[in-house]
Amino acid sequence: MRSAVIFNFLIEANIMASIAIVLMIPLRKCFREQLGNGALCFGWLLVALRLVLPLSLVNPLIHEIRSPYAADEAIRPIAGQIKVRVTDAVSDLSNAFWRAENREAYNLTRSLSDRMYNASLSRTLVKIWLAGMVLAAAWFLFVNIRFRLRLRTGRIEPISGDLLDRYRAICSERGVRPVPVYYTDPLPSACLVGVFRPYIALPLSASPQDAVHVLTHEVCHLKNRDHLWNVLRLICCAVHWFNPLVWLAASMSRTDSELRCDGRVTQPMDEAQRRAYAGVLVLAAARRNAPGVGVLATGMTMTGKRLKTRVTAVMQKKPPLRWLTVAFVVLSSICLFGAFATSETKEQLEMGVGLTNAISRMTFPETESSAMKSKPFSMRGNFLRGYSPGSRGNPSAFPAPGKTAGKPGSVLRTNLLFSLPSSGTMGW
Repeated sequence: MRSAVIFNFLIEANIMASIAIVLMIPLRKCFREQLGNGALCFGWLLVALRLVLPLSLVNPLIHEIRSPYAADEAIRPIAGQIKVRVTDAVSDLSNAFWRAENREAYNLTRSLSDRMYNASLSRTLVKIWLAGMVLAAAWFLFVNIRFRLRLRTGRIEPISGDLLDRYRAICSERGVRPVPVYYTDPLPSACLVGVFRPYIALPLSASPQDAVHVLTHEVCHLKNRDHLWNVLRLICCAVHWFNPLVWLAASMSRTDSELRCDGRVTQPMDEAQRRAYAGVLVLAAARRNAPGVGVLATGMTMTGKRLKTRVTAVMQKKPPLRWLTVAFVVLSSICLFGAFATSETKEQLEMGVGLTNAISRMTFPETESSAMKSKPFSMRGNFLRGYSPGSRGNPSAFPAPGKTAGKPGSVLRTNLLFSLPSSGTMGW
């Protein structure tokens, strides 16, 4: 697989998903009551789908942003724009070091340019990304194995008697197939554990009435398929480990899933029952110990502002605005479709590559010497002039073909990430 395929996916997914995450932050803060936690969770689902699915749909309009300097047809327009702008940034930096006569920094940026030109840097970056993904996945595996072993060690017995009957009644009422429930000690708060064969771990210290509220909460987690959501969060964090917004989104979506679960629990409750349920949440928060984002388990523990938001939502029995929720779902679905529309048509792609080759031949005609073909130039403003900004007013900066530059030990080479040869091809 070419590195261009990976960079296309990572750049497009992170740009689109990051925009969506930034937009979700004010929506959660200002429109939670009007939209409802279910709609917010749907929004997080769309963000996750954009992060994990390597799809690219045809969009004729995307051709408008294709750079004529991105010669490789495997590089789609968005990634091509990023590549050219990074090229210009490195070029400007290299020329600045040249003018400042900072030889060490200049050699460093020139080396970076060469590595980007011959695709060795892209291969290195792919290796770093793969190593980070493997390390993140290994860490998630480690913390989950450690958590499961602790639960297994502290497992005492399955629930029985009246509590078991009430638990089965809750499952029947909520339309959920019962899963095993085990008393566990020590355990700060109840949690739904596992993916393929989930079970509920219940603290041994829970009172009978609190146990009913806790079991209802975990059954609603099961109803919402939150144990599968946990897997999707971990996949997003492992693949995009370098993006802090993805980790922030994982934490926020986990909070919203808890609030959505609370809404399901308290929907049929009266005010007294809601107050009792809020007391259970506060009591769980006092233990200040909950599974982290990397653990495949739900948890009732929440502290600080998130606990205040949660208790407030429990005590307020106010349904969301249905029309606003429907509008959000429709609009966000359309945006998801647009976020995947990043490919050109075949005709546009052939036309774009042909234009790049034509520019390359105009810039470097076949009659020129090989030394002139490697003469520095700026991808942005000086492409057709055949020299870099560093050569302005400095005739000795870039000498005649075959000679070395004025600085000792420097060889005449391109000043940029890449210099388009007459063939019009380059690797990424």
